[in-house]
Amino acid sequence: MPKGRWDTQIYRKLCEELKWFLWRGLWLTVFIAALAGVMLAIYYQLSDKTTYDYARARFDWKAEPSSYLTPFDEEFGNYNVLLDAHAHTTYSDGVLTPAELVDYSKANGYNALMVTDHQTVEGGLAAERYAKEHYPGEFVVIPGMEYSCCRIHMNLIGINETLLVVSDKPTDEDLRRIIQQVHDLGGLVIVNHIPWSTYVMTPWNVARLPDHPTRQALLDMGVDGFEIVNGDTFDLRTYQFIQSQPGRQRPIILTGSDTHTPDTAFAWTVMRAVNLTKEAILDEIRNRRTSFLLDPAGLDHKAVVGRKESYYRVAPFTELSKYFASFYYQDKGMYSFKGTFCQPEYVYVHKSMIGFFVLYMACMLVGFAILQMLWRRVRTKMAMMWLRWQWLRWWHRRLFGRGLDFSPNTGMLPATTP
Repeated sequence: MPKGRWDTQIYRKLCEELKWFLWRGLWLTVFIAALAGVMLAIYYQLSDKTTYDYARARFDWKAEPSSYLTPFDEEFGNYNVLLDAHAHTTYSDGVLTPAELVDYSKANGYNALMVTDHQTVEGGLAAERYAKEHYPGEFVVIPGMEYSCCRIHMNLIGINETLLVVSDKPTDEDLRRIIQQVHDLGGLVIVNHIPWSTYVMTPWNVARLPDHPTRQALLDMGVDGFEIVNGDTFDLRTYQFIQSQPGRQRPIILTGSDTHTPDTAFAWTVMRAVNLTKEAILDEIRNRRTSFLLDPAGLDHKAVVGRKESYYRVAPFTELSKYFASFYYQDKGMYSFKGTFCQPEYVYVHKSMIGFFVLYMACMLVGFAILQMLWRRVRTKMAMMWLRWQWLRWWHRRLFGRGLDFSPNTGMLPATTP
């Protein structure tokens, strides 16, 4: 074959291989892009909603914190009320229904509970009805709501109607107005989790709730007290601030689990009430006659929550979707519970990670192309060998009257006639 013709055939072959490679690369790119889009959609729609089946959780224990804990105020004496002053239900961002929350609180050794869903008292009213029906004289629910915005979170307790949060960033005058409104309804205002609210968040390097009022400013506005234990966090600075106030003007001390999911209990507000009623408990709180039990390790009992059956059906997709979601970091900041966020959205794309992903996929495509080319060549050679063998057998049959014998005794020699 002339050299020029041979070079032309090689060039055409290379062009065909390159065209095949680019075509496959284009399809692979489209497929991965579509897969990433679908996986991210699944991540945002299903990743957190189909995991745990809280409805099947069983709270079949009965904690007795009084058996091993004593009040923080050593001179407090006896008590008959163990109160959780901060908890959430499915009426806001909790995972337990009002009935489940009451059962869970009772198992953790409480006999009184303040249900304070974000921006609504409906969860508290539903829990109160359930407790009156199922645990009359044994368990008391005090309805309330958590006033939530980008400046402060406050529990408005002892009220039976939802109060409007006028803004995600209320002014001091707005706060004074809502505090006075609660007092007019016969309720109390308790400032929640100051350490959590003033915690500096990255990457903004600002407080979770920016422009949070100081403790003294809050007293001047008319708040009644402070939550000095939230979950497993003891707010020592607020406790010391309370102790520094004059006796009769000393703010109320309460503790709250801030339950959103069933985890465990760390603190119990205790008091001596004349009876186990909402009115008697609120009267003790108004008169500043409270102390608390604190177990930093929490109870030994925890709810066992299994996964939903639907999780296993979608897990191959949701778990894969987490990989694509790791290509970037997105943080909208703290939610205001008014449809906005307290910080500007921050998005960081991990460019190097995406670059290496593309590189690895390209290497896989090249490797696949090379293997396919080698396979085609091997397949061609095998086909040629098979044709040659068939041709050899045909000629052997023509010459000797029979095909080749592969038996170990004769090898490839023709069979002889007697």
